[in-house]
Amino acid sequence: MSNTALDLEIELIESSLLPAERLQREDQGGNTILAISSEESKLALRTTISADYPDVHSVKIEIKGEGDGREEAEGWRAWSEERLRDWDSSEEYPLFQLLTSHYLPLLAPEEPPTIQHAPPSSVFQDPENTQPHHVLLTSHHLIAPSKRKDLVSLSSQLSLVGFAKIGYPGIIYAIGHKDDLAEWVREVKSWQWLALRVRIAPEPVKDEEGLEGRGKENGARGGKGRGEWQEVEKIGEAVEWLRRRGNGREKLLTDLGMGVGAEK
Repeated sequence: MSNTALDLEIELIESSLLPAERLQREDQGGNTILAISSEESKLALRTTISADYPDVHSVKIEIKGEGDGREEAEGWRAWSEERLRDWDSSEEYPLFQLLTSHYLPLLAPEEPPTIQHAPPSSVFQDPENTQPHHVLLTSHHLIAPSKRKDLVSLSSQLSLVGFAKIGYPGIIYAIGHKDDLAEWVREVKSWQWLALRVRIAPEPVKDEEGLEGRGKENGARGGKGRGEWQEVEKIGEAVEWLRRRGNGREKLLTDLGMGVGAEK
């Protein structure tokens, strides 16, 4: 992988971090070292990437804990080796996928921060805004690395769950709170697009499970989590993603004539 591609992947990783988390990069002896820590965790991550990246043997991820003894260190080493079995070098961003799926959740705070006084707005919070909503956008294409990186970053900032189907056509689907989705749509529409269409404006989605992003159970992002964003390359993969959410949601695409052959 070129340095430019690795640099982009590191930017994606950094954009997915929570406010209390920090990434430090060091280039040393042909290796790239990423140190990720959190103000709210006793654990830290150290990732060493060699020039053979994205080969699985080119990556070493260590988990460091304050005051860990030999037994704890050995336990984390074995755990990390087990997670690395999920490595898929054919993915476009394998390190990003692995870190956000398995390692970054370890840095979530052990306990939610104590809230002394709830903000006045929470007392009168609109129930509709806390109900899951979803949006669907399509475009002529989605190829530009800058747009894809910005989608990952923005979706993480707003704790959204969803996917982007890259290539031709571009398909973008997201689930989240109503106000967050409205802000997300406004921002995405402000970018330069060819034939961008909002197929579904923010509207309620029933029986949505798994909306909570990674870290929600530990209070990340005010209890909303870091979000979960995925890229797919084929329309059939987008249809399958929606099908797994249940309630025949794949019809959002097949009713538009997309992925009809993927219906079961």
